[in-house]
Amino acid sequence: MEAFVYLRVHPGSIVSVRNQLTSSAVARRSIVVIGDWDVLCLIDGPDLASIGTGVLSEIQMIEGIARTYTAPVVPPDRLGVVGFGGLPTPQIIRGACYVHIAAEPGAAAGLYERLSEIGGVSGAAVLGGRWDLIVCVPEPWEVASGIVLDKIQALPGVRTTSTLVSVDYEEPEEDRDQFSAWS
Repeated sequence: MEAFVYLRVHPGSIVSVRNQLTSSAVARRSIVVIGDWDVLCLIDGPDLASIGTGVLSEIQMIEGIARTYTAPVVPPDRLGVVGFGGLPTPQIIRGACYVHIAAEPGAAAGLYERLSEIGGVSGAAVLGGRWDLIVCVPEPWEVASGIVLDKIQALPGVRTTSTLVSVDYEEPEEDRDQFSAWS
């Protein structure tokens, strides 16, 4: 079983949190994002109870994390989508955008299948929680925004979307001249 974990991080703690997630036994992959959350993390486990235990005992214990939200991935066969060979679960990759879709009632399975027909979409999953689906568009925002606006939002059954944009964040080095230490 897989789940996406969304993290809100205290200001100034992103590098420390990211480093601790990298060494975590629970987090399979994580990335810094901009949008409603600061970090998007993909985790897995034998069942949802194990995932919940990992989030509570390991991820939430990382200093600098202000809040977490866990959204389990719904297996495609639970949707009645049998033999769907389209899109894998979105992978957490740099330079990608993660589009969350709120679907009209009863539309999630159909949207899941139609997303495989959209060029520029590399992964999709139905989620339990606030959003019905998550979609990976492995393009920078300048390109992905066109796919979101022209193709994803145009699908029948899409009520609304929200996007997280991954960023390559490195802690800025202090820029000091030879006199700044004296002031």
